[in-house]
Amino acid sequence: MDTQPQLAALRTWPIEKLYYCDDCSQVRCQRCVIEEPAGYHCPNCLFDVPTASVRSEKNCCARNCFECPVCTHVLAVVEAESSRGDGGQPCFVLSCAVCLWDSREIGWEFEKSTGISAQIERMRAAQPAAKEYTSLLDYWRSVQRASATANSASHSFSTTNSFKHRLTSTGLQNNTSSNPPPYTAASYRRSADKPPLSDMAISDANYVSPAGNSRNSEPQRIRLHMKLSRRCRICHHILIKPESKAQATRFKIQLMAANFLPTVTLPRALPRGRGTMLGPLNTDPLRVGVTVPVVLRFTNPLYTEVEVSVVAGRMRDTQVEVLEPQFTLPPFADLWELDDDDYDVMSTPGTPSSETARRGIVHRQGNRIAIQIQVTPQASTSCLSIPLLVKCSHMDEMADIDAPESSASRRVVSNAIWVYVSLGAVN
Repeated sequence: MDTQPQLAALRTWPIEKLYYCDDCSQVRCQRCVIEEPAGYHCPNCLFDVPTASVRSEKNCCARNCFECPVCTHVLAVVEAESSRGDGGQPCFVLSCAVCLWDSREIGWEFEKSTGISAQIERMRAAQPAAKEYTSLLDYWRSVQRASATANSASHSFSTTNSFKHRLTSTGLQNNTSSNPPPYTAASYRRSADKPPLSDMAISDANYVSPAGNSRNSEPQRIRLHMKLSRRCRICHHILIKPESKAQATRFKIQLMAANFLPTVTLPRALPRGRGTMLGPLNTDPLRVGVTVPVVLRFTNPLYTEVEVSVVAGRMRDTQVEVLEPQFTLPPFADLWELDDDDYDVMSTPGTPSSETARRGIVHRQGNRIAIQIQVTPQASTSCLSIPLLVKCSHMDEMADIDAPESSASRRVVSNAIWVYVSLGAVN
């Protein structure tokens, strides 16, 4: 199979951004998952907003969280300096510590330092434009309800002449065929020098003037953020589920592919023995017609052995030979992180199959194995990517639920993924 055209059409992902569905035993990318909200919170005060009140609050924080209309900095509620000069009640304003804007420039002063959003809504509701807009909404909702009722009645009773006669006698049929009564403005009147819609601004339309932010603009409430949980698109199994609290950074469920599949890396150097490092690996630029050895290191994240098979994809302008196509990765153990003694097949003569090990496997250490492949470029390119089909299988730690009760067999999990290794330019 020629994998060069498929490489240009596919979109590759690093293994750190891939998910693994343990129900399907398949790798899932960003396109293979379904996202759904797991919780809403304000990014400023970190208040957890219930899902039921998100729509009623128009996806904004209902507390004292506002953005400055000039510099978009978070506004603070402060007491006005001249509020107690005449011995009256104190008043509070929204103030910006960056550009020194405050809400008195647009005529906003508040009686209390809490519930600023509710006080602003009451001030806006008292404006003539807001009253007119509410009246207009009620009018069109009543027209919509009357139209829906008339349509359902006409469809239900217009099949026979008797029901048509009943509709005509009650006047319902004539009302449905006629136009709705015209709307009459309740509180807004046309002025001589302004069009009728010049002052009827909708506060929740999130309108931004072409001239940019102005000191006469109203501050906007801070939008809510949400945490997302991800499910498998095939079986709807939960892959990612974060904590619902805004301050929490942990996950209740986190099924990442890096925790289930071997990781393939290009090491710059390999350790050999105690305190001894091999020389740097071949980092010379690739040249056309010159065979270059490339070392790939496989790391097993599981606590069970993994059988790995590596097959090089056929390429038009590059020849790739895998010297050790099949090997077994040792299981991961916490002791490997504390053990300083390295086990290297290259430094242990007399090992069984030492000739094969020297030819293909160049290093072993803990749950890591490094193998060598031969790459021979046949044409110049700006970036050479080698496709490798990596097949891995292991025994599941849990018993197979489909197996008979008498047998204690475990399920064999097999996966096959394409790994693209970028080696740089070819001169």
